[in-house]
Parts: sequence; structure tokens; C-alpha cells
Amino acid sequence: MRWKALPAVLLLLSAAACTPDRTTAGAPATPAGSRAGSPSPTAGATPTADCGTHDLGHRSELPPASLSCLLDAVRGRRPAVLRVTRLTIEGDPIRFTYTVQQDGQVEVLTDTREDAFGRRGIMRELCTGPAAGPPALEFAQCSTPTPVR
Repeated sequence: MRWKALPAVLLLLSAAACTPDRTTAGAPATPAGSRAGSPSPTAGATPTADCGTHDLGHRSELPPASLSCLLDAVRGRRPAVLRVTRLTIEGDPIRFTYTVQQDGQVEVLTDTREDAFGRRGIMRELCTGPAAGPPALEFAQCSTPTPVR
């Protein structure tokens, strides 16, 4: 199996224990020109499950409930989102957004714009076959990463 969505530098992280931060830091902002509270163009569609927003620092594992939430959504082909922030060895945040699509694929966005020593940008992959594995998620297959911005 192939590890995806975790840059090699993150695999070198120590397993420092941190308490997950359930804040929305790093969550996407409301797009310019849209009004907060305006009806969604997909109103009436299946609501997206929130599997959590976690600032893991150098901690190596996601909470089991968040992993179960995402994996259950994939099996049920229900929309869900999980946001995870991890730190590089130098302490720069790398943000991951895992979005389960209704066809069971998982869109993985990796945001490295705040990594002072790495390649900065946002990359997108479509992945299948997610499984819980150390340190977080592993996928059976992912598309070639493509830049978002």
C-alpha cells in the first residue's frame, strides 16, 4: 500500500503527545462574493458529516472516532470532511483536508503554504481504499498530485 497525503518530512515526526484542538483554525474561509448564511446551491442534498478539525502538532495519531467517521462515510458513500494540521520538524504547519465524495473517493488537499523549508502550495489528489494506519490514513491508490493554486 502506498502512503499518501503525508509528506516524507512528516513521517520523521516524533510522537509527542498533544491534546487535539477542535478549533476551526485553518478551515477554509467563506469564498469572496458569497454571503454567509445564503442557501447552498446543493440545498436538499445529503449534509456533509464533520469528522473533526484537529491540530495534532507532532502527535502521530488521529483520534479513533475521527478515523471511524471518515471510514464509515466512505463505506456509506456519504459526504464527510476531516481537517488535520500537523507540524514539520521545524514547527511549520501542514494542513490536510480529507473530503469524502458521494462516489466513495476521498479528495485530499495538502496545504504547504506555511512551510518555510518545503515546496509551498496546495496540492489535490483523489484517493481510494482508505484505511486506518500509522500514523493516520493510508490509501490503496491516489491520483497524481495536481496544484490547486
